[in-house]
Amino acid sequence: MKFLANFIIESDAIEGIRADPLLVKTQLEKRIDKGHVGALLLLETLAQNKETINENVVCRVQGLITAEQHTKQGGPKLRSEYIGQYRLVGVGIGGRIAPRPEFVPDLMRSWVTSLIAWQKINPNNSTTESLRSIAKFHYEYERIHPFADGNGRSGRALVYYILRYCGIRPFVFSSRDKHETYYCCFDEPEAMCKYFEVKFKADFAD
Repeated sequence: MKFLANFIIESDAIEGIRADPLLVKTQLEKRIDKGHVGALLLLETLAQNKETINENVVCRVQGLITAEQHTKQGGPKLRSEYIGQYRLVGVGIGGRIAPRPEFVPDLMRSWVTSLIAWQKINPNNSTTESLRSIAKFHYEYERIHPFADGNGRSGRALVYYILRYCGIRPFVFSSRDKHETYYCCFDEPEAMCKYFEVKFKADFAD
């Protein structure tokens, strides 16, 4: 539970949202099915049961995370059409323009299909190979930016799920060095692969 609490707190912090550590811990202990905690617990259950996800799960994860964000310091309240469904507006990512909204459903359908196909062959992969593949899935997800908000947090939650599904120890995305080591990785998939490898080794060493 300590790891999940830290994962959630840091993932929020990357987006400038301040979660209450005591509240997050209490929610995890009570295993609530709402909010950021509910999203991670849902994905944890799916991973433990070796269940693959679909687009509805992806939307549900984003919806759970963003529906409660206005209750946290720094979290804006979203319009209902921005919660739990693909965006109908254009968005930018670090100065880059994401694909137009009309392309998002097909792109996400392809992303989910590719993930499921990869999960079927993953047992034959080494940890290093798996980390690189998961890094590329994360990179592609964030480049699609399927939602009006919550893309970073839902994307990192999905990384947690994929790692757990593969039996690989998850790592925490740190808010402290987000500009120096994380954000810059969205310019090049190979940079994201290196980031995942370094984070995994560092957390494993701890």
